[in-house]
Amino acid sequence: MSFTKTTISSPQPAARTTLKAQQATSALLPHAPQYTIRGSIPNTPLVASLISAGLGGVATASLAYGLLPLFQSLDSTSWTWARWQLGVYGFAWGLFHLAEFWTTAGWNTQKLSVDAFLLNNTSQYHFAHLVGLSEYFISSYFFPRKFDSFITSLPFSSIVMILLIGGQAFRSLAMIHAAQSFSHIVKAVKLEDHELVTHGVYAWSRHPSYAGFFYWAIATQLLLGNIVSTLGFAIVLGRFFSARIKDEERHLVRFFGDDYIQYRKRVGTGLPLILSSA
Repeated sequence: MSFTKTTISSPQPAARTTLKAQQATSALLPHAPQYTIRGSIPNTPLVASLISAGLGGVATASLAYGLLPLFQSLDSTSWTWARWQLGVYGFAWGLFHLAEFWTTAGWNTQKLSVDAFLLNNTSQYHFAHLVGLSEYFISSYFFPRKFDSFITSLPFSSIVMILLIGGQAFRSLAMIHAAQSFSHIVKAVKLEDHELVTHGVYAWSRHPSYAGFFYWAIATQLLLGNIVSTLGFAIVLGRFFSARIKDEERHLVRFFGDDYIQYRKRVGTGLPLILSSA
């Protein structure tokens, strides 16, 4: 999987870059000269994608409601795999990719493209989620009683939901607070818009986008009641981020020198499997 936080800046520069980003965004959706935009709705990629997602949600929910008689005729109540956890998982997965695009469109327009959805992020990422879904459906068919245990209890489900929402929020805030300094790719060359950010969520974790994704991903598997996939995600992601952070921080020390070294001493990664300065 390929997720990264680049670096960061102080609040005032961040505000200026956000304003520049918003100004640049308005030019990304051109219109025919003979057509006058009403202006009641911002003509930006962020707003366009939000409207698209909202309309898609309304259409999908309405279609599902319209097909309810069909589901009832198929005796859908006997589908052992049809649980609320699967629905929340699908919603969380879709929202994650939408949020990747929204935060890029709103605060990092210079890097905005269809790649911002992160759907072409590597085959390993999609394979991992397919493995998780396979475990869920296999368990539903062969071991349905597993879902009558503590993994579907209100206390456990509440903890998982907090982890899921918190991980997503931490990830998105990392991209917002870093603004133009954020990149999904580890940079070996310092660009003009690459600044050291230590405010916001970066005051709590020096790699909040990694930490947010880690906890979000673990929560998706706990939500599905997956034991094997939860362990697999934790091990694979822990090793992946450990190696990635070591590589990224070599460049960050080279870019920012003692400023980053001191920052690294003060702030941890936020990842339970990452030790010391890794």
